[in-house]
Amino acid sequence: MPTKVYKKNLEEFIKFIDQKKFAVPEFQRGYVWRVANVKCLFDSLVKKYPIGSFVLWETTQNIDARTINGAKLPKKKFLILDGQQRILSLYYLCKQKVFSQHTVRDRFHQISEAKHNQLIDFEKFYILNNNGEPTLEYGRDSDNEFDFKKFKNLLGKTYSFPIVVASLKNYRKAIEVFERINQAGTRIATESIFLSETWSKHCDFAKLLRKWKKNNQGAISKGIDTVIFIHAFSLTCQLDGYKKTKVRDSIGVEIKILKKIAEIVREEESDKYNTKFEKVVQAVAEAVRYLIGEYNIKSLSDIPSQTMLTVLSVFFFYKKGHDPSNNEKNELRKWFWRSSLENRYIGAGYNKNIGPDALGMKKLAVTGRRLDMPFKKVHISDFAGIELRSGRSTLRNIIKQALWQQMPVFIDGSKIMRQDTEVKHKNPEHDHFFPFDLYRKGILGSEVNNIFNLHFLHGGENPSKGKKLPSDWLRQREKEIKPKKKDIENYFKSELLPFKSINELEKFERVFERKSGKRNEELIRHRYEVFLKKRFKLLKDTLIRLQNGKSK
Repeated sequence: MPTKVYKKNLEEFIKFIDQKKFAVPEFQRGYVWRVANVKCLFDSLVKKYPIGSFVLWETTQNIDARTINGAKLPKKKFLILDGQQRILSLYYLCKQKVFSQHTVRDRFHQISEAKHNQLIDFEKFYILNNNGEPTLEYGRDSDNEFDFKKFKNLLGKTYSFPIVVASLKNYRKAIEVFERINQAGTRIATESIFLSETWSKHCDFAKLLRKWKKNNQGAISKGIDTVIFIHAFSLTCQLDGYKKTKVRDSIGVEIKILKKIAEIVREEESDKYNTKFEKVVQAVAEAVRYLIGEYNIKSLSDIPSQTMLTVLSVFFFYKKGHDPSNNEKNELRKWFWRSSLENRYIGAGYNKNIGPDALGMKKLAVTGRRLDMPFKKVHISDFAGIELRSGRSTLRNIIKQALWQQMPVFIDGSKIMRQDTEVKHKNPEHDHFFPFDLYRKGILGSEVNNIFNLHFLHGGENPSKGKKLPSDWLRQREKEIKPKKKDIENYFKSELLPFKSINELEKFERVFERKSGKRNEELIRHRYEVFLKKRFKLLKDTLIRLQNGKSK
């Protein structure tokens, strides 16, 4: 096992991660650290304490892995065998802008094994000088960015990070190294292990998936994480009551269960599991098609979480190509909203709920039995820290989805089309009702990014809005368009905005037009908080209706 050993200072280490395309192999567990762990790591580093080495596997083999910077997985990559928690923490601290990208942050949250309220937003860390001692702080309302230059100076050029790069012949050798390092082989699971462990001359799930994805290049479902297919397959095996799996405990996707199923699949001397896996793949695709038709999603990022597909695909597996009945659709609508608001399939909740909910989906598909899904009472505090472009992706996406269910229109009566709101180069103003410029001017703080300030407009309409207050911009557009009174009312109603006319909005905004001063800024902040609370009330009523399975 030839190895190379590198020593890098902080700046070199971060560049090394980007250049060598670090990725986390899927046989690794998800991120488990909490804020306190990250703070402790920072403290150890600024005190020049050693934090251990990092072990990587340099390979060109076709191994499923997730890059940590959101880039496409290259042929030659450096897979992390030891040090995932430390590497991700350091990288995301130093590269907060990379972490804040939806593709990076949302994927990180989805694979994190922390509880929902313990998931970390790395863009909220910053360095504070506390009585002469640098400390790492984490604040929801902080507007500070992590000062990489300061961090680099604190460590100096002499502090180095040891990196061990091993060239291993095959994936099984990598697993062995990983197990020996971590002394916890039972923690290894997910797709790379499962796809390899189930391989035989009669069974090749990886080949089936590659072929299916190649034949569905333009489909949204092409980007589904492989673990969704693996978990859906394992659930259907258990639900079918296969005694050979030796799964006597509750239904689930824990590592010990996956290993038992993989063992039986590998020993099977027919292609029945290949056939079953093909049906599971089609069921997952059908689940996506259902969400496209029901909720008009345009990409997988529109779904509150990909992990929902694991449960939903079980339903379509047992429907065997038949369309859901009206009663079943009603149950699925309730499930969609209730499970999303409850964060049932995020972090630690995934393993807890996946089995019982999969069983419920089978019963719904086979017997029409209603799902036992608890109703979620929502409070404004549930959405603390949820911003337009950051925060927990599930709750952020479910609010967006709730607004789309209202079929928003503009003041001329034209429908706001989802695909027309997606612009590649967005300005901060584009998705804000009250403009981001109020933050630039110091009048409002980070609360300007609150999810309840969300506003949908056509991409072409956004530039005319710019930095103007809503009433100024709407009054100008009213003169140009000359809309009917009813169309203006429908605009506010469809966007769930707590106003009935532009006149009412103007009165609400009068405090924004007064001369600057500390007293007036306090009044503006208070008025803005009133707006957020009123908007939440409208959204709350909408979410209650949606949780009951009622469309608009």
